[in-house]
Amino acid sequence: MTAKPRVLAATSEPPWPLNSGGHIRSFHLMKALAAATDFRLVCPVGPDQTASVEALQKAGIAVRPAAVPARSKWSEAKRLLGAALKAEPYVMYRRHAWAEAARVWEHELQTAPPDVLYLDHLDGLLYRAAAPAVPAVIDLHNVYSLLVRRTAEEQTSPLKGAFLQGEAKRLDRAERRAARECGALFAVSDTEAGHFRALGAEAVHTVPNGVDCAALADLPTGRGGPPVVMFLGTMSWGPNAAAARFLARGVLPALRARVPNAVLAVVGRDPPADLLALNGSPGIEVTGGVPDVKPYLLRASALAVPLDAGGGTRLKILEAFAAGLPVVSTAVGAEGIAAEPGTHFVLAERPAFADATAKLLADAVEGAKMADRARELARATYDWPQIGRKAAEVVAGLARSL
Repeated sequence: MTAKPRVLAATSEPPWPLNSGGHIRSFHLMKALAAATDFRLVCPVGPDQTASVEALQKAGIAVRPAAVPARSKWSEAKRLLGAALKAEPYVMYRRHAWAEAARVWEHELQTAPPDVLYLDHLDGLLYRAAAPAVPAVIDLHNVYSLLVRRTAEEQTSPLKGAFLQGEAKRLDRAERRAARECGALFAVSDTEAGHFRALGAEAVHTVPNGVDCAALADLPTGRGGPPVVMFLGTMSWGPNAAAARFLARGVLPALRARVPNAVLAVVGRDPPADLLALNGSPGIEVTGGVPDVKPYLLRASALAVPLDAGGGTRLKILEAFAAGLPVVSTAVGAEGIAAEPGTHFVLAERPAFADATAKLLADAVEGAKMADRARELARATYDWPQIGRKAAEVVAGLARSL
């Protein structure tokens, strides 16, 4: 029997709990890799993350933890200075550099030399130099340079905007390095795959974001009941917080003028203070983190995704598709998903968002038909098990090419 290829992986934190898009993608792909290869994962583990490691081990992912201290203002200032001295980005890169994790990585390289390196996120490139001769796969969850550039353009502070513009340029350089130094690259959409090919990457594979369709199969297609517009996302991420504010201040008043009992439910961990303060205002609920999003998907009438910044593929939309929940989204919000406006979701830019949402709420029958088509799309194209198998085949193929 042919031995499984040895894969040594690195990521910036344990991908558990499954409370963010990054965690969800990392977990499902690593779970598939762990089933198909001899897989080890090196990652920094903070003082409050031991339960996360246990959950990953239980799922079949062999974790090699690197115990790291809690972050502090002093430690982050040192990282920021170190990034500046190296002319490398701090955000999404040097912020995740840990000497403790580098030592564990070196130990694993020597103890059981891998056939393939698996680098999760752009900051995984920090581990590449320790084993330049070993073929590497890097999973780029986003075009990070584009994402940060868009965020920079939203800033009202000139100083913060200038800093983020500089970070975008430095992230672009890191992405070009990843394209040169890794034998295979995963992108979440054909559009992003084209971007990385233009940077010089030769073997780029579209490995889309996905959804656990089975976990949501018992929810109905379409919704009845009181009109609840849901926004879902990690609120510490700037574009998500900006979208939630837009819904609360720019959409809900106009929507309630036409649908007086409409409610906006903002669901996601770490809401900033100004958003949290809106909880309890007429028609507004801000939940913070929730142990299970499924009851909120069941209660909602529609998912609203009015993003105008960010990158990658919105797992929140795929989750709504699999849950049979109608979606209204901007073009940026639906980027990277092979869904057709008017067939699988309602497309509306911000000036028309309130009107489009009101029309969707008013026609539950058409909303249910659209949700049914979107659900079929999710099952056919975006179910995690089939996506994970594709990723594992690429990694195993790279090992066989040696």
